[in-house]
Amino acid sequence: MNHALLAVFAVLVFGLAAGFSATKFQQKQFAEGDANGDKSLNKEEYVAVKLASGKKSAQKNNREFNEEKVAARQAKAFGRHDTDGNGKLSEEEFYASFPARKN
Repeated sequence: MNHALLAVFAVLVFGLAAGFSATKFQQKQFAEGDANGDKSLNKEEYVAVKLASGKKSAQKNNREFNEEKVAARQAKAFGRHDTDGNGKLSEEEFYASFPARKN
């Protein structure tokens, strides 16, 4: 079994166990990020949605925001979240990219 197939399998198993329970915030981010309407996020869409969210959070919390650094970090993170290696994040991959919530 190759690594990509194993990664997809892990995402599916985790997703089924977790029920892919996305928050309204995550669902809204995905919908806003899917600029071309293909029900997935390419790297540019992913980086754009993360930049927008980061800017908003920085403004709200009166923090500095370095767009170049954040864009580079998110572009690198995209590859880790694209578990099937197809160059796009499905909704499930996108939702799994968020840190686990503590109960």
